[in-house]
Formats: sequence, structure tokens, C-alpha cells
Amino acid sequence: MQSRFAPRWRALRWYEILLIAAITLALCIYLPVVVRRAAVHGFGDVQVFFRAGWAVWTGYPLYQVADHHGWTYHYPPFFALLMGVFAHPVDGLPKPSWALPLPVSVGVWYAVSALAMLAALDLWARGLQRFTPQSLDQSGWNAWWLLRLGPLAALLPFFGDGLGRGQPSAVVLLTMVAFLVLYVRGRIYLAACALALGFTIKLFPLALLIFPVLRGDLRTVLATAGFSLVFLFVVPMLCLGPSEVVALYQAMWTEHLSGIFTGVPNPKIAGEITFTSYDMLSIGAMLSRIAAGGLPETDTLPRFATAAQLAFDAVFLIALVWIGHGRFWRLNGPQPQPGEALLIGGALLAAALPVMLSVSQPNYVAFVAPLVAAIQLEAWRRSGRVDIVPALVAWAGVMWLGMIATEGGLWQPLRVIGLVTPALIALAIWGMVCLRRAAAPP
Repeated sequence: MQSRFAPRWRALRWYEILLIAAITLALCIYLPVVVRRAAVHGFGDVQVFFRAGWAVWTGYPLYQVADHHGWTYHYPPFFALLMGVFAHPVDGLPKPSWALPLPVSVGVWYAVSALAMLAALDLWARGLQRFTPQSLDQSGWNAWWLLRLGPLAALLPFFGDGLGRGQPSAVVLLTMVAFLVLYVRGRIYLAACALALGFTIKLFPLALLIFPVLRGDLRTVLATAGFSLVFLFVVPMLCLGPSEVVALYQAMWTEHLSGIFTGVPNPKIAGEITFTSYDMLSIGAMLSRIAAGGLPETDTLPRFATAAQLAFDAVFLIALVWIGHGRFWRLNGPQPQPGEALLIGGALLAAALPVMLSVSQPNYVAFVAPLVAAIQLEAWRRSGRVDIVPALVAWAGVMWLGMIATEGGLWQPLRVIGLVTPALIALAIWGMVCLRRAAAPP
């Protein structure tokens, strides 16, 4: 089975070479653009993380330090500690001797993110390959390349948005993919470590813990809690001291997370996070814009939009749990062996995060890549042939159009609706069908 998915180098067809070259060229050309935009013109979010790395290692208040836009850091202290090598001080204050120059920091962080993106796609493809029939006809595209580059090509503008902003979305994607693949392989502690690492960068990867919880897998739950405790508290306390860590978490909650979770942030955070802007992908944001015929007068989710958001999240989770019963979990009796159904379920949950979270921008669409690959593989299985999936090409076209409309103001009604959001909902429904077709493991 694995040999049929070996990467083919000598017999690549012209269209495969063209796809590989186009993506490689895009990544290489984008690097100097990102460095210039971030280091010279100050675009993107990257200075938020670099200044957090400076603040946490120099004693400056972590949740008060702002970049040149006035934006502040919203994440746990552990990620700021990791960013210490990129430490970029507030204007007029000294740079630590160990810190890299800003242009070098931007370039290195871009390279790290790009490698994390490619590693996530490769690791996910390796996880799916275990469940691929040997009878697939590969007279057209080479499955090894297309399973990895197909999702990347479909979502390239969104991956590019994350790389350009300097957001850690590719790194978070890698941690979520690593958890799912390692969990299916039975590598419980490595899987728990990967999930805990993602959770300490951004909080929402913890949603994937629903799978071991449903399966009654207490060992994985406790292992994840243990690694999270190490990353969230033990390491910061060793670096900063217990009292400082307690103060940091108090500040993180009162000054940032409480308002973000409720949708009613304090005035300072409200100036940084726009819950209903055109590039917000959540169900609530979309409904708020549609009801207002554009951007609402106040940038908070109205009650009906919040209720609709919660209802959508509940319906999605109920559907995932219901369809997954007997496939990746069972209420009574022995649990099914973790397999393809669990991978599809995890991909579904990751893909739904951009429309389920109250604050999610285009870089979060990177989390959709695993579901695109799973749907692509399901289409190959049904047709018996490795080839481009026309329906996925059409879907990718809608996604690209939605991104262009949002960022460039192509047509105002498309900006109001946010074409990406309904496209993601359609893909989630498609993924549910794939999960329904997945064979229940013995």
C-alpha cells in the first residue's frame, strides 16, 4: 500500500511539475514581500508576538505591551517565552543581546511557519494513506503529490494570509494534525503533547479533546492535562517565578479573554478586535452584517447573532457526535479502533472552527486543509481513480473569489455575506457525508 504512494520524481507529468513549481515559486517570491511589508512598512501581526517575546523576558507588562498599531498580545505566556529569540522592543528601549534583527526575525518566522505548513500537510497525508485501497488507478496524477499539494493549492490565499500576517496558524495546524494522526497510531503520549502544545499557543485546539472524552479514554485526557500543566504553568514558573505567572494569567483573563469570550470586550480590546468586520468568518459575524446591510454601527454581536452562533455550534457538534457513533466512538461496549473515521471527524471539527469561533479571520481557514484532503481521498475511492476532483476545484474557486471579494471589495454584497463562510458550511456538510460513508472499524 505504501509503495503505491511513494513520491514519483523521474516520471512526473508536465502538469504535476507545473503545480509543484507554481507553489514553490509562490512561497519563495512571497518571502521578501512579507519581510518588506512587516519589517519596513509594519504590516501584519508579527510585531505583536515579537514584542511579547521582548516583554516577557525583560519584565515589561506582557498584556499591556503594544505593537506600532496599538495591538496587544492575547495568548498564554508560554508562547511569548518561545518568541524570545525574536524579541523586538518598544521604541526607545534596548533590544536584548540575544535577539535577532527585525528583518531576520520576520524571515525566520516565515520560514518556520512555511515548514510547519508543509509538515502538517505531509503528516496528514501519511495518516490518510494507511486507509487507501491499493486498487486506485494512478495513470493520471500521482497520489502522493496530489494528496499533499491539492489542499495547499485550494487554500493558498488563506495560507498566504497567515504567513503574511505572521500568525502562528500553520504551527497550530501542525499540532492538531499531529494529535489526530498520532492518536490513531496509538502514540498516546506524543499525541497528548502535541495537543497541549497547540492549546498553549491558542486555546481552541483543545476542542479536539472531545474524541478521547467520547471514547472514555481517560489516559489521553490526563496526559493532555499533564502536558498542558507543564506548558502553561511549570515552564513559565521556572522562567519567571510563581507570583509573576499568577499575575500574568489574571491580566490575560481580565484584560483580554473575558471580553473576547462574551463578545462584549472592554474599549481597549474592542479597538483591536472587530467582531463583525468583513474578514470575520463566524456565523454570528455574517448574520450581523446581513441584518445591517453592511458593517453594524456597533462592533458587537447582537443577541440574535449570538444565539444563532451558539445554535449552529450545538447542531454541528450534535451531528458530529451522532454520525460518529459506532465509527469513532461507542456509547456502550468496547470502543472502535481509532481509524479513518476518527481522522475525518477530527478534520471536520478543525474545518468548522473558523465559522464556530466568534473571532476568526482568513488565516484560520488553514485548518480546513485536512478535510479537503479527506474529501479528495473519498472521491478517489468512489471513482477508483486518482485525479482532480471537479467539485473541489469549483469549491476552491468560490473560496478564492470570497477572499478576493473580502480583501479587495470586489462586489459589496459578497463582502457583506462573506462568501467564505457559506462555502465552509457547505464543505462541512460534504465532510459529514464522507464520515457517514466511513466504515465502522471492528
